[in-house]
Amino acid sequence: MVSVIIPVYNRAHLVGRTLQSVLAQTLRPLELVLVDNNSTDGTLAVLQDLGRQHGSDDFRVIVGTEPEAGAARARNRGASLSSGEWLLFFDSDDTMEPDMLECYLATAQREGAELVAGRADRVDLDGSKHEKPFYKTDLLANNIFHASICPLQCCLLSRSLCERAGWWNVNLPTWNDWDFSMRLLLQRPVVAFYDDAIKVHIFLQRQSITGTDFSSKAGTWELSIDAVEQSLRQAADLPDRERLLKYVEYRRIVLSGLYLGEGRRDLSTPLFNTAYGRVRHDRVMRWLYPLLRSYIAAGGRGASHIVKWLVK
Repeated sequence: MVSVIIPVYNRAHLVGRTLQSVLAQTLRPLELVLVDNNSTDGTLAVLQDLGRQHGSDDFRVIVGTEPEAGAARARNRGASLSSGEWLLFFDSDDTMEPDMLECYLATAQREGAELVAGRADRVDLDGSKHEKPFYKTDLLANNIFHASICPLQCCLLSRSLCERAGWWNVNLPTWNDWDFSMRLLLQRPVVAFYDDAIKVHIFLQRQSITGTDFSSKAGTWELSIDAVEQSLRQAADLPDRERLLKYVEYRRIVLSGLYLGEGRRDLSTPLFNTAYGRVRHDRVMRWLYPLLRSYIAAGGRGASHIVKWLVK
């Protein structure tokens, strides 16, 4: 069985679109686990009503609650309530094509995989669509740069892989999906890809957990970068460790540039000094990373491609 796990917070006006896309799935049997995270807008009643109306022998609906705030806690709670061998963590404002789960599960079974990754597009506030970065090679590096193996929406995960990786880190308020995806990949699972068509649509919202700027949550992003660095340092027999650690420092440089672009030099400078101090022995990085910070602060994009080409 596949279990779709969706944490919900104050999405009574939006969650219906997501739930309808799960109901439309061609895969059966299917389990849907909904976790209300202390909503105040009647979301819990909407979830309970769906369970009463649509629950059946081959479409099991479980509605739970998580009193402590945080999507990571709600996802872990949902996982503990689920019974599927396969898990899909999904967000309450996104949608999936009707055959998504059937296609992903068939791919996993055909290739003997523990993780199936697929393509997704992002629907901006103006309705325009852009495909998210999707890579099938150098997975750890591309995940550091682009969070391309996202355990939300577009990854079907085996329960045993999640157990080995250690589930969601509830101590990370932001970028916890990036941290979780890195720990999943560091387990060296068999990864398969479904890239025939886009099956997931991610809708941007004006109000989201990440917010619209970086400086308002200063300190939380750094926690996730530190966690990823620690996971890389602790991973056994990781041949590319030093290169990957250099890329983590690039993430710190990026964040420093974003702070600077928001006019927060007080946040940017200490972070830059920390990252630069760690890479200054590398001749290429010594001149490259200061330029990148200025480029990012000015709104520049695509710097990761330069780093992948120059930093070995």
